[in-house]
Amino acid sequence: MSWAERSATNLLPLSVEQRQFPVALREWVYAGDMFDMETPTETCRLCGHPDIRYHFRIVNQHNGNEMLVGSECINRFGISATDPLGNILNAEESRQRVNRDRRFLVTEAKKRKLINTLVELAGVEEQFNIQSFISYVMERDAFTPDQLTVLFWRLDQHRIEYAPTDFKVTIRRDREKTQLRRMAEWKIRKLWPALSASQRRWVQENTDYTP
Repeated sequence: MSWAERSATNLLPLSVEQRQFPVALREWVYAGDMFDMETPTETCRLCGHPDIRYHFRIVNQHNGNEMLVGSECINRFGISATDPLGNILNAEESRQRVNRDRRFLVTEAKKRKLINTLVELAGVEEQFNIQSFISYVMERDAFTPDQLTVLFWRLDQHRIEYAPTDFKVTIRRDREKTQLRRMAEWKIRKLWPALSASQRRWVQENTDYTP
C-alpha cells in the first residue's frame, strides 16, 4: 500500500465524505495546535510515517474529528490552515503558517535543551552562576562571545554533552564585536558552529580567522 493509499484509508472513515479522498481533505483544517513529543517515537496518524517528534492537530470542520499528523502531510496534501480568528488561509499562507509553527517548536526544543545543559553544568560547577546565564539567554536569546567561550570550556571540562548549534551568539553591540576581534583563533574555531552565516561572514571580514 502506498503512502497516498494509506492516508486515504486513515482519513476517509473520519470524514463526512467517505469515498473521494481529495474531497474529504477539504473538510480538514489546521488551527495551530501543535505538540513537541520530546522524542521521535510517534507515528503520523494520516500517512503512517514513524519516528515523528512534532505533531500537528488537524480537525474536521463538519464532525469535529481530530488527527495528529506530521507537518509534511499538511503541506503535501494541501490541508488548509486558519488564522487566529478562524479564517481559512490560502494555500501559500497555510504552508507558511505550518512551516512557521514547526520552526517555533524546533526553536523552543533547542532552548529547553540548552537550559537543561546549563542546569547540568550548575550541578557540577559550584562557581557557575546559572541564573545569570539563564536570565541573559532568555532576555537576548543568545550569549556574548566571551560568555559562550566560558560555557563551552566548562562543559568540555566536565565532559557534559552538548550541541554547539543549540547555542546562539550575539554580536550586535560594539563590545561584543570587540570580543571577537580580540579573541584567539582557537576560541573562534570553538564558537564557529554557533555562529550564523552572516556572523561568520563578519568574522572573516573583520578578523584574521580563516575557517
